[in-house]
Amino acid sequence: MYTQEFLEKLKQQEQDLRFASFDLEDAYTLGTMLRDAGKKEPEPIAVRVVLDDLAVYQSFLPGTGLSNSQWMDRKYATVCHSRHSSLRAAVERELDGIREPWQSDEEQFAFCGGGFPLVIDGKFRGAVIVSGLPHLDDHRCLTDTLAEFIKNKK
Repeated sequence: MYTQEFLEKLKQQEQDLRFASFDLEDAYTLGTMLRDAGKKEPEPIAVRVVLDDLAVYQSFLPGTGLSNSQWMDRKYATVCHSRHSSLRAAVERELDGIREPWQSDEEQFAFCGGGFPLVIDGKFRGAVIVSGLPHLDDHRCLTDTLAEFIKNKK
């Protein structure tokens, strides 16, 4: 299903969607932008922003709930373990096979789109997570909104 070209695109997104600075106000603004973007999608989404191990923003649109929260937990675990997007972790697992034990633990980790690393001043500091759409759409909604946020922040 995935290609090496798609993996390279994901790697480039991770290079492009980084922050020179990011604080609690930024987390609120980004989270709110994601929530607003979710209102325009065909299905509702849940949003979480985690900075330095603290969930600093979380919102559930009507129609989302515990299942979305559990998906976000697993996507967050994947991003934290891999330091990459949860979609990149899925693509690498498919293209390269399971190379480490954590890659076969689907109870703790989610190998799908919707989790993205929060890299600030070159350091991994957390993740931005959405859940509610088909996983490639979760990734698209998330990365499109991150790109818009970064563009507006400059």
